[in-house]
Amino acid sequence: MFSSGSQASTSLPDITADLSQHFSVEISKEGLHKRFTPQAVAFLKAMIASQLSRQLSNQTDRTLNNQFRAINIKDSSKFVLPSTCLDSYPGFGNFGQTQGVMNIQYEYDLLSGNWKTLELTTIQKNDQQDSNQSINSIAEGELYIRDLGYVTPTYLNAVIEHKAFFINRLPPQAIVYSITNHKNTEIDWLKIDRKFRRVGMTALDLDVLVYKEHQIPCRMVVERVDDQQYRERIKQAEQSAKKHGVGLTQQRRITCRYNVFITNVTRQNLPKEKIRKTYYLRWQIELIFKTWKTTVQINKLKKVKRERLECHLLAKLLWTLLNWQLFQCCNRHIRHKSPCVGVSVLKFFKRCMMFSQTLRLVLLRKLPIHSWISQTFLPLIKNTACEAPIGKTTHYQTIWDIP
Repeated sequence: MFSSGSQASTSLPDITADLSQHFSVEISKEGLHKRFTPQAVAFLKAMIASQLSRQLSNQTDRTLNNQFRAINIKDSSKFVLPSTCLDSYPGFGNFGQTQGVMNIQYEYDLLSGNWKTLELTTIQKNDQQDSNQSINSIAEGELYIRDLGYVTPTYLNAVIEHKAFFINRLPPQAIVYSITNHKNTEIDWLKIDRKFRRVGMTALDLDVLVYKEHQIPCRMVVERVDDQQYRERIKQAEQSAKKHGVGLTQQRRITCRYNVFITNVTRQNLPKEKIRKTYYLRWQIELIFKTWKTTVQINKLKKVKRERLECHLLAKLLWTLLNWQLFQCCNRHIRHKSPCVGVSVLKFFKRCMMFSQTLRLVLLRKLPIHSWISQTFLPLIKNTACEAPIGKTTHYQTIWDIP
């Protein structure tokens, strides 16, 4: 199963030929087909769990160690499966009505580089359910950055109770109350908009309570966006309102003008000027999902029985996790000398797809590891450095810049 090839273009005869050539295992395609069982799926899941527990640590001498023990980023990625999987992985709404849909819940720590969660689920288990069901994994002193779909009163309260930290966008449905003179008053967005216009502010930092029923104390940081972003948001909001058969309220038009974040990190530890950049670290997980789909091609699948499909997918993820450990080795080497510099995920995995067959020869002990390291692996270090677009910073620089 250790293959970087696409499942969509890999047949049973291909696999049997590979087993014969590299492992001296002779088996018919019918015999192999019978080996794809629930037990085989469970075995590969156990292999991934074992690797997760044995991950390398990528801590630098200076983490946000005066701040956070970890920066945890979590999101889900969905992709369509062949119609043969519809019963096991049903679609939802307009997404995959006639085909199955796979949902992967994934979380990793930006500081250590370690994967924390990797779970294959159905689309019927949404982000909000996952958020509420995984609150026991929240750890003291760690920062959690998640998409809006995960933000619930249960989740935010759990972060506070576990003495951890969160940075999130303000959920659109959440009512916000300001705390003034020991009185709680609902935020008037029209007044905030007028204040920005009158004073010419770029950001506002308030102590607030979020939600009506279970009021959660936190900071709310408001930033005004430029006209182009505002027009794009208004267009999207109007399309969404039209789709649901409702009008666009004045308050919604006003909030489209602003980025609104909520956090329980103190102003001393994270001033308002750094809230947005810190939250945008979340986009690193989108790069990982992009790598999985465009480079590793976990979503390129053909009609096969469920167990075979799951085995192929799990093997792909196991292959990715093994190469992620090599990615961490590169990062450790670079960041030991320059902590604000690191390796690009996209660049690295494009390269590792090219050396996947030679790495396999190393694992099969058909190629000396020292030769592979000097000729294949070490050149990666200088060819995969993360470079920022002109006028912007990399996520490594953002992490280094947090006090």
